[in-house]
Amino acid sequence: MYENVIFEDLSKEYARIREVNKRKHEKIVNEIYKNIPRIREIDNEMQQLGHGVAAKILSGAAEPHQAVDEMRRNMEALVLEKKSLLLHHGYNPDCMKEVFDCETCKDTGVTDTGRCACYNKKLNFLMQKRSNISISERNSFENFDISLFSDKPDAKYGISPRENMISIYKLALSFANDEPQSPNNLLFYGATGLGKTFTSDCIAKKYIQNGRTVFYMSAPKLFTTFEEYKFGRDTSDKTKSAIDSVSASELLIIDDLGTEFRTAYTDSILFDIINTRIIEEKKMIISTNLSIKELKHTYSERICSRILGHFTEVLFFGDDIRLRS
Repeated sequence: MYENVIFEDLSKEYARIREVNKRKHEKIVNEIYKNIPRIREIDNEMQQLGHGVAAKILSGAAEPHQAVDEMRRNMEALVLEKKSLLLHHGYNPDCMKEVFDCETCKDTGVTDTGRCACYNKKLNFLMQKRSNISISERNSFENFDISLFSDKPDAKYGISPRENMISIYKLALSFANDEPQSPNNLLFYGATGLGKTFTSDCIAKKYIQNGRTVFYMSAPKLFTTFEEYKFGRDTSDKTKSAIDSVSASELLIIDDLGTEFRTAYTDSILFDIINTRIIEEKKMIISTNLSIKELKHTYSERICSRILGHFTEVLFFGDDIRLRS
């Protein structure tokens, strides 16, 4: 499964990090043992102290508290001697400690309370990488600038583009957080430059932040990928992974529907993708510059029935905001 691959990759990454840091630690320890032989002796003596205390207590040769106090005094003396030797030879007193990229989880990815922050950061990075979408830092719900849209009522729709975008913002955020009353699928339609891609990016980023899988592809690239694989022109692991992600991801985003070169095969692929994901109740966003009327004219009745019957239609209208941002 799509998610399993990501978690396996993360597990391998943490194993790699631990191995790299283990070698770093071994290198500095071996260097110090070579340059300061007494340090090795001190480490061995410190190791033996614990065993010695246990032996004394078990044999009755010493009272437990006396044996522990003696061990503590000896240990403190050895630690002090070791620190002094390291400083004398120009080393940092802490240089022989184990090396970790993350001190919080000791490079395991987990803490007593669950996933470490470093794990979630790596998880988000991998999820975004596998999503096939390059999300700008600016594209997030936090940066959703409603002021870019005109507050002048549109004669055709009776509300302003700004009022419309406020409604879209609320709907998109609800969808991204998978709230109970949110739609199963979204159809973004309207002219270019009105915020469709930006809104999709916001949803994708929130999905990934919530630890859920996303896969994005433009319609032309999507159908080309399927054709290349089917006819044996590209059977690489990357292409196979992309095709698997189309069906396995929790959210699939198909951008620019209607700009692809259409054939009976591409229409068949489109229907199969949409129909399968509807049956499996996996969410989708389809974005198009076509109007609903143009969509009906372009695609077959069975494709349109799946889209118009199972997607919430979201109209973007107004002036091109790219000219104002």
